[in-house]
Amino acid sequence: MKKKMLCSALICVLFVCGCGKGKTAEEKVMEEYAKDYYKNYMQDYVIGTNSVEITIEMLENAKKNADADYDLDKLKDCKSTSKVTFNLKGDKNEIASTTFDLNCE
Repeated sequence: MKKKMLCSALICVLFVCGCGKGKTAEEKVMEEYAKDYYKNYMQDYVIGTNSVEITIEMLENAKKNADADYDLDKLKDCKSTSKVTFNLKGDKNEIASTTFDLNCE
């Protein structure tokens, strides 16, 4: 009886919470680099904006022109137009949510 209740509870928890789709390796790397890029190059200049987009091309330019430390080999299978969109909140332009539009092989 206890086993049935435990199994039922576990199934309910999984059903309610969901297994969820985890982030891909490219999404994790892109999010990390985009957050760094946003903090270092954009945050102070996007006052009053609801969202910002950061592309791989922007990261490439930062690496080339500003000596940013991005290991873009981790994103080599993605097109340079692949992007992350940060939806912003508050007066300090804090990141509220992230959406990915990665075009990777």
